[in-house]
Amino acid sequence: MPNISRKNVKDPDWSKAGSPNVHYHITSMRVPLFEVDIGQAVYHSNYYHFFELGRSELLKKIGYPYMELMNRQFHLTIVESRCRYRKPLKYDDEIEIHTGIASLNRRGLIFSQLIYKPARGLRACRMEPESELGTEAMLNMLCVNFAGRVSNLPEDFVLAVKKFIDGSVQL
Repeated sequence: MPNISRKNVKDPDWSKAGSPNVHYHITSMRVPLFEVDIGQAVYHSNYYHFFELGRSELLKKIGYPYMELMNRQFHLTIVESRCRYRKPLKYDDEIEIHTGIASLNRRGLIFSQLIYKPARGLRACRMEPESELGTEAMLNMLCVNFAGRVSNLPEDFVLAVKKFIDGSVQL
């Protein structure tokens, strides 16, 4: 278990969720059967599986796959999250996971993630007015080394993230 004290956790600016100033990477998929509960909707904690997929895809696209952090004996741990469930997702729904980075500092970052259900199928969404926002989340994450101590993010990781944030990386 990481040794995380309150002094290591920056209070996130939750108002940046869905902000037009945040660049988003989009991951498209269908809701698999194993993510739904007996009520035929995605179980609330399973949304975090979708968020994880979106974050992993974003990091690959910016040229810094999550495995590279792990190879360097680091990982990102969620120290705070906020999630709003607006519309239920059901088995086989087409969804788009929009993943952006709302904030970055030397030890961590805050991801803004939105899950849309496109009105006319995948590829049609791209935040169109007809698309339904199903879920929005903010995840405050810190870099932790394999010994469980909060660490600075690797410099090349920070550079890759900054290029994505300022829009100089084409996804």
